[in-house]
Amino acid sequence: MVLAVAAMLGLGTWQVQRLAWKTDLIEQRAASLAADPVALPVFGPATTPEELAEWSFRRVRMTGHFRHDKELYQAAKSLNGNSGYHILTPFERTDLPEGAAQTVLVSRGWVPLDHKDPATRAAGQIPGEVTVTGVARVPRTTAWVVPDNRPSENFWFTIDPKVMGDFVGETLAPVYVEADATPIPGDLPKGGQTRSELPNDHLQYAITWYALAISLIVIYVVYRRRH
Repeated sequence: MVLAVAAMLGLGTWQVQRLAWKTDLIEQRAASLAADPVALPVFGPATTPEELAEWSFRRVRMTGHFRHDKELYQAAKSLNGNSGYHILTPFERTDLPEGAAQTVLVSRGWVPLDHKDPATRAAGQIPGEVTVTGVARVPRTTAWVVPDNRPSENFWFTIDPKVMGDFVGETLAPVYVEADATPIPGDLPKGGQTRSELPNDHLQYAITWYALAISLIVIYVVYRRRH
């Protein structure tokens, strides 16, 4: 009984600590998304994972031109219950210091299944120099439940700048940008698809563990009194 109660109290305390961590993370993310866009820096080979993480979910802007001829398609995406794709397009920046170069993958937004072909949304294939605003994202580690990418078919489930860069013949930045909902001609792709919500159930978990510990103590006391 002592060991079980100690374990339950320990788990409850751990969930309280997780609650504080998650609450702080949610507040930081909300502040980043509410801030004005800033210029996305140039990331090089020496950029550390910690430095990349600092840019996750930050609003950014950059100027350049899209490489529409190297479009990629991320599958299994839905909008309001409708199936479709996210359009991923390499973006060559022109707003960098002299001698610097960077191509960033931009997730431009959602299109329905019958608009995968660029010819069906030609108005949205914006030519020339444009300024993109959106949210910087750091690619996540692939979960075991997510199917493998199929590069030979230009069919992707997860964003992998290294493999995608090899596919399109470009060196892509280690972060990508999800375009915001700024209107574009033809209204496709539909930007603003960033999902920033974080589940925060740690308080319920903590209460559950503490309640189990108290229940076990009560059961033990009742048992001892009856004997």
